[in-house]
Amino acid sequence: MPVQFDNKISLGHVISIVTVLAACIMGYATLSAQQERLSADVLAMQRAAEAREARIRAVEIAQASQSSDLRSIQIGISRIEAQLEKLQPRP
Repeated sequence: MPVQFDNKISLGHVISIVTVLAACIMGYATLSAQQERLSADVLAMQRAAEAREARIRAVEIAQASQSSDLRSIQIGISRIEAQLEKLQPRP
């Protein structure tokens, strides 16, 4: 039994082709919209990460400054203690 090819175009063929084309167009539009949304989300995350990085740097600088101040205070207290020991009479 040989395969026969019917070269007629019926209404069913036209409807199928239109349906496939419409599905492809809708799929492309959906994909494109999702890509734009994801791109915007990535940019927002990058900006948030940069802001957090700047805040972390500011906290590190403040901590370093506070550590330096604490060392200076400890040195000053040591000097005061040394001077108080000199001023106290020995029995």
